[in-house]
Amino acid sequence: MTSTSENSFGAKLRKAQDLVSYISGFSNYNPPRQQETVPAMSEFVNTIIEANASETSLRENYKRAVDSRLSAFRNNTGSVEKLLSPIKGAIESQYGRKSTESAAINATIKKMRATKITKSPTDPTKETKENTASQSERSFGSATQFFNDIVSTLTQFPEYDPSSEQLKLASLQETASQLTTLNDTVAQKVQQLKSIRATRLSLYAELNDRVQRIKSYVKSQYGTTSPEYILIKGL
Repeated sequence: MTSTSENSFGAKLRKAQDLVSYISGFSNYNPPRQQETVPAMSEFVNTIIEANASETSLRENYKRAVDSRLSAFRNNTGSVEKLLSPIKGAIESQYGRKSTESAAINATIKKMRATKITKSPTDPTKETKENTASQSERSFGSATQFFNDIVSTLTQFPEYDPSSEQLKLASLQETASQLTTLNDTVAQKVQQLKSIRATRLSLYAELNDRVQRIKSYVKSQYGTTSPEYILIKGL
């Protein structure tokens, strides 16, 4: 669902497009600054349209990255969460439940299971969500580190050689690497989203300034009761 904020941006853009259409039909329209001319305003509105499109694309990319990472950690057949019990079983079956090897692996598995995976917010750029976003990144970061610790511990067991392919050391190392990549991707998408939104806010602030200048010019050029000014004064 489109947020109220996105509706607001869309409404402002629509009014800006209407304004450009209106001033294009004004006779003797010749503002003192080049920025408020019809060609410049048309170009500027197109820049805003491109920024809106980029924001939409980056927002969807962020959501996909978040979903992919969550699936890798849980809610998926091959997720890390579902690998813990098989790893535990493989060690206990090979070395015994009371072995030093089992104790080392089980201790880290216990820590990892105690780490609550906090779901990433749908909008990580809002101030009210920043704390939640930080908590989410810490939870995924901790879970990733614990899984890396498990894999690192397994490398110290020369005899470790389970029959299941997904439990073999090479597969687990690949999984650990993928988790790091997924975390990096989410962080990258968050930064890209913050950047385009900062750019967009700057564009809309400039749009507001340009529109106020156009209204002042039209009022001065055509008069407060003129059809031209009445047409745009409410924008």
